[in-house]
Amino acid sequence: MNRTKNGVLATAAAVLALGLAPGTAVAHGGSGHGGSDKGDDWRNNDDQRRLVRVLRHVTDDYRWLENAEADGYKKITECIAKPGGGGAMGFHYAKQELIDDKTQARKPEVLVYMPDRNGRYRLVAAEFISTAKNRPSIAGLKFEDGPFPGSFALHAWVWRDNPDGMFAAFNPDLSCPK
Repeated sequence: MNRTKNGVLATAAAVLALGLAPGTAVAHGGSGHGGSDKGDDWRNNDDQRRLVRVLRHVTDDYRWLENAEADGYKKITECIAKPGGGGAMGFHYAKQELIDDKTQARKPEVLVYMPDRNGRYRLVAAEFISTAKNRPSIAGLKFEDGPFPGSFALHAWVWRDNPDGMFAAFNPDLSCPK
């Protein structure tokens, strides 16, 4: 590993350890569609349908926060709301050892949670974060600018419907708890 990559990973670890600042989420938002103009285009794309199936399978046990924490996912942000209103991402939990320049469908780096009516945190989305030198893609979806310098990100709303699309950054149906 060279010094530049070590520096990026050290920056990533520091940002994750501190949690994302609310202003950082703006750069994290991107176009909101992961390279697609329509929110439901993924249903017409075999690779994207396969990605959603894989993500649902590998995150099924993490639908309850306690299981994710037991497997090493740690809270890195409070609830992130869309600047100016109109939706939210949720609370981010990351498995830091997965954050690198690789993207693996079976190993999402971040899990996104929102509280249900009873206050229990439930998984709503998985998120890929990459420190690759060039903007990565998976299943034909280009990653957006990520939450820290030198990073890229892609959300997948595999456990919560999102009217803006399966791979949008924010979900307009969600709002952060007060």
